[in-house]
Amino acid sequence: MTPQNLRFAAGLCVALLPLTSLPAAAQDTGVVYAGGSAGDGVNGYAGGVIALPGGQLGKGLAVRAGTSGGQYHYESNGQRISADYIGGEVAMVYQMSGNWGWVNLSAGPRVTDTRLKPVDPGNRTRGTRFDLALQTDGAVGNAWRATWFASLGVHDRAYITQVRFNRLVDGESDTRLGIEGGVQGDRSYTRPSAGLFASTRLGGKWQGLISGGLSKQKDRSAKPYVALGVSRVF
Repeated sequence: MTPQNLRFAAGLCVALLPLTSLPAAAQDTGVVYAGGSAGDGVNGYAGGVIALPGGQLGKGLAVRAGTSGGQYHYESNGQRISADYIGGEVAMVYQMSGNWGWVNLSAGPRVTDTRLKPVDPGNRTRGTRFDLALQTDGAVGNAWRATWFASLGVHDRAYITQVRFNRLVDGESDTRLGIEGGVQGDRSYTRPSAGLFASTRLGGKWQGLISGGLSKQKDRSAKPYVALGVSRVF
């Protein structure tokens, strides 16, 4: 059994979008975000980060909360299995930032509920599962910028990593174009991916991002993916 484990990917994508290129002002205390993607399956997510009282976005302690859901399919013992999932997590975040960029470190509980049709006893992700999620994201540079994201589910050993490298092509609209690549997996599969992305200011403190590319899993052909997201600092 080799499930197309988009359940995990979607649950972690909630942290990718806050890597907005909009600078956090001294009065900014948080960011909200939402989006979705389609590839081997479909998913959607939403969440936010808010600084603790007396803090600000980018410095000190904050709390992150998010939810995600979607559907994926896979083959097991000659049957086509349909999986529907919904999940959520809460984490304490330690933020660091400066003229060089920013770094976030976080940890907290994650819960995911996965329903399979028909039931697949060999899929250990079925039912309701709890885990401890460790996560980091950050960025360095301005005109040329590198960003990263990595997360690990301690119990399930599920992980996802992503690196983006981009160029600021228009300062007024804060438009960036770049490349992205990453690897996700767990004890049952590994899936590398690579693609292109673009981000821009949509108006005010809203930021939008679109990306697309190919992902590849062992013994399967490469599959295209596309993702959209928006975020807003406040």
